[in-house]
Amino acid sequence: MNLLRLSASLCGLAVLAAPAFAAEAFTLKDGDRVVFVGGTLIEREQRYGYWEAALTSRYPDKNITFRNLGWSGDNVWGDARASFGTRADGFKALKDHVLALNPTVIIIAYGGNESFDGPAGLPKFVEGLNVLLDALAPAKARIVLLAPLRQEDLGRPLPDPTAHNKDLLLYTGALREAAKKRGLTFADMNEFLGDGPKAAPLTDDGLHLTGAGYWRSAFALEQALGLPERHWRIDLDKKTVTEGVQLGKTGFTDAMLPLAAPPEDEPARPTPAGRILRYLHLAPGRYTVAIDKQAVATTTAEGWANGVTLTHGPDFDQAEQLRQAIVAKNRLYFYRWRPANETYLFGFRKQEQGQNAIEIPKFDQLIVEKEKEIARLRVPTPHIFSITRGTDK
Repeated sequence: MNLLRLSASLCGLAVLAAPAFAAEAFTLKDGDRVVFVGGTLIEREQRYGYWEAALTSRYPDKNITFRNLGWSGDNVWGDARASFGTRADGFKALKDHVLALNPTVIIIAYGGNESFDGPAGLPKFVEGLNVLLDALAPAKARIVLLAPLRQEDLGRPLPDPTAHNKDLLLYTGALREAAKKRGLTFADMNEFLGDGPKAAPLTDDGLHLTGAGYWRSAFALEQALGLPERHWRIDLDKKTVTEGVQLGKTGFTDAMLPLAAPPEDEPARPTPAGRILRYLHLAPGRYTVAIDKQAVATTTAEGWANGVTLTHGPDFDQAEQLRQAIVAKNRLYFYRWRPANETYLFGFRKQEQGQNAIEIPKFDQLIVEKEKEIARLRVPTPHIFSITRGTDK
């Protein structure tokens, strides 16, 4: 086998910068403290971490922290957070938890649960939404209102979602109008998410996203926020062009990490897209490209000339490590702010186990250590290309 080093091809080549942010894009800033608030959609995201990983990797040079305050079954009145108390107690808990974090950005996802009240419940929802936004105003944070996701039609015997989706449009319209009146950012992932293929739906029951659903919606979230797509392209030729990557003498460094690949246990695993490597004018035969000695693709000279989508490699491995660190951090923070046996630790039965409450603040240092790991992993590292020619078969 002949080993063709790419280093000579990579020297002294012009690099095209990644596309600039759109004027209307909602960007994050160095030092931002982002808080996710909502019901099941938000709470379950912390188990997968794709949204947070997408936003974290997009800003590798910025220190941005994320906290997930999602609570399954919650609504704008904080009903799910009431525990053994009243609606007022639940709302106070919602407000106090958010403000205690001193957020600079709050991403709010309500309207899905409330939409089951239909058109008759819309005025009450709008009233509750405005009360919530007024309560969070002291944070002086930039606020994003997320539209609720459409109910996915998975066929019978599950319910036909047609009528409910019409109601969801009403609540989405109310959120859009509230954002317009208050000068907030409105983001509707439905415009970019589409429907999942029959073999790999976005949800497991029409309502709750699967792991692959969160993976796909991470791209939709970025688009809904007005952020540019994650283009990554290298065309290796006499006049090499690139996008989203910086070439060096022997390799490359990503402008940002790719989004981690979708879960391996998905029955019809979607394919990561947007990373195209094209190699022109190779002699006939089959060639394997390796990155850091890890084979990432093998095809014919014609195939390389047409361009190959890279779906795995060291950069994807690092992106997955980042996502896993985020998931671990979220788990630690969940234990911190929603500890098991909370009633025994802080509530009306604290006389039984309240002495153990001193253990809860110890999670803080563990979270700090995970944040350091996330900060390290979000920064792309240099990689080395090589290409090996095989047989002509």
